[in-house]
Amino acid sequence: MTDRLYPAKTPCGRYKPESMVDYYLAIASYMGADTEDRRVEVSVDSGAEEGLYEKLPQLKDSGKRLIVLVPGGAFGPSKFWASERFAETADKLISDYGADVVISVSPEPGEKEIAEKVQRASANELISLADTPLPLGELKALYAKAALVITTDTGPRHIAIALGRKVVTLFGPTDTRWTDTGYEKEVQIVGKAECGPCQKPKCAMERHICMEAISVDMVVEAAKGLLERDLRRRGF
Repeated sequence: MTDRLYPAKTPCGRYKPESMVDYYLAIASYMGADTEDRRVEVSVDSGAEEGLYEKLPQLKDSGKRLIVLVPGGAFGPSKFWASERFAETADKLISDYGADVVISVSPEPGEKEIAEKVQRASANELISLADTPLPLGELKALYAKAALVITTDTGPRHIAIALGRKVVTLFGPTDTRWTDTGYEKEVQIVGKAECGPCQKPKCAMERHICMEAISVDMVVEAAKGLLERDLRRRGF
């Protein structure tokens, strides 16, 4: 607590966008720790998988690929992608892969409403955590089973990365450089807009241009590329 580290700044005095992984590793490095390995890791608690299947028994013996959608986020609505687009993405992946799809949201009323919109817009039966909230340990167990996680730039994205899952992340108002982990199994889709990245929790424009710039086809293509990568490696 006696020494101060100074983050890098641009010539105009703003903080230079740099991964928060490196920000925190700089502290560890200063204290003499070996920081060469930048991987982020978490473990699944003992017994968490059993608790998960008690709450979501339909997943236990389904034999289907599990895809997790994360349409919400505590940062604010500027990160949200349209519920109808999440639903259409789910429907296309279910059609192509026969997957089980779980909507991962908190029981907070706003997120519950988002999940309900995704469910109503889908032609398939999607599982919603708004109906069956999971504690953190069981949530990690769920993500550890996922073949793919499609998420906005929010906390569960980092859980998925730390568990080694394949991830498609949708960026709009936020600068990817702040949260980049260099993770090889992630595809980042950035919605381009002249007004971004604004870093604001609520869009100030008449239209949510950055997130609207991300199409369903873009997300589905990225998802398929990740899902089929292992099959291509095995020669199928």
